[in-house]
Amino acid sequence: MKPIRIVLVCLLSGALLSAQTDSTQHRIYDRPFVFSYGANAAIGGYFEANSNYFVEEGITEGLSFEARRFNIFLYSAISGNIRFFSELEFEHGTEEIALETAILDMTFDPLLNFRMGVLLPPLGRFNVEHDSPKYNIIDRPLVSTQIIPATLSEMGMGFFGQRYLNRRYRLGYEIYMVNGLGDGIVANEDAATRISGGKSMEILEEDNNGVPSFTGRLKVENRSFGEVGFSYYGGVYNSYQMEGMMVDEKRNLRIIATDYDLKIKRFHLRSEFVSATVDVPEGLDELFGQEQWGVYTEINFDYLRGRIFGFDNSRMIATVRLEKVDLNVGKFESTKTNIGDETVRLTIANSFRPVENAVLKIVYQYNWMRDFTDNLVRTAGVQFGVAAYF
Repeated sequence: MKPIRIVLVCLLSGALLSAQTDSTQHRIYDRPFVFSYGANAAIGGYFEANSNYFVEEGITEGLSFEARRFNIFLYSAISGNIRFFSELEFEHGTEEIALETAILDMTFDPLLNFRMGVLLPPLGRFNVEHDSPKYNIIDRPLVSTQIIPATLSEMGMGFFGQRYLNRRYRLGYEIYMVNGLGDGIVANEDAATRISGGKSMEILEEDNNGVPSFTGRLKVENRSFGEVGFSYYGGVYNSYQMEGMMVDEKRNLRIIATDYDLKIKRFHLRSEFVSATVDVPEGLDELFGQEQWGVYTEINFDYLRGRIFGFDNSRMIATVRLEKVDLNVGKFESTKTNIGDETVRLTIANSFRPVENAVLKIVYQYNWMRDFTDNLVRTAGVQFGVAAYF
């Protein structure tokens, strides 16, 4: 019952708030540079940097600075109904360079748009809408990195669209066929089920088993109650055949997610719940874990608006985020004690937005982490960071 209570608190706490939101499938174009130029092509991006000071059980490695991300956007309106968008990401300088997005969209009708390329599966809301300048906390939600491996990019194609049902309700959908994640979900250095381990550059080149995965999201928007999204990702992840010969049985990955986003007056609520089921090799159920779940809820409050430090229309924002992930749901069969591999995190932040597209953040984070055998480790830290679109 404990996970159910946490889910209810996180997902239903927004019932007292209200807002109107934009379509998630179009949010990939919701970057300031797209609307800043009259030409058919535009360039932009965002930058993110921060400091870290963490303590684990009284031990610290001291203060350090991190060049976290530098992303470049390229956009072109090829015609009135054809658009191209791409995003190139540099992490930690040039330690990791990745093509995060490269898509071509063709609009036949508001309810029928075709998309093909390196796309962001709409698995939850965060994987699509993840730019740091949009958030007031430095680290990404645990559920969106440890279960949903954001940022997840896949080669594939599909359709999306939206339509107003009446003056208050808007319905939207996305559905794609993609290459899918790979063997690294279980064949990894952690010797545990790690969905993020299934990411690799090879999934942009070919499918490791020739069986596409499917992903999609259905969302409902209401002017008074915000946006609710329901999403799915599933398919075979392992290389079960070689040169046409079966070498293993098919193993499936299934992820379902529910997300909620709400803006009203000075409040902004975000919440997401995810549940994953992974087929693992026989006899490794306890070690690797077949079931995972996670949830987070984040509340932002603009407690000061106006002219601050000489900046007109600036904001001071207080943020609280509570989250939990359990990467191995269940108990040891021999002892009936809980299998660990879970984390609870509380984050408190104060941020200053001198303009809407730039933010300074100071963050306090506390973690309760349990290892595989359920031993508790506590960590805490303070971060200061900046993020801005350009």
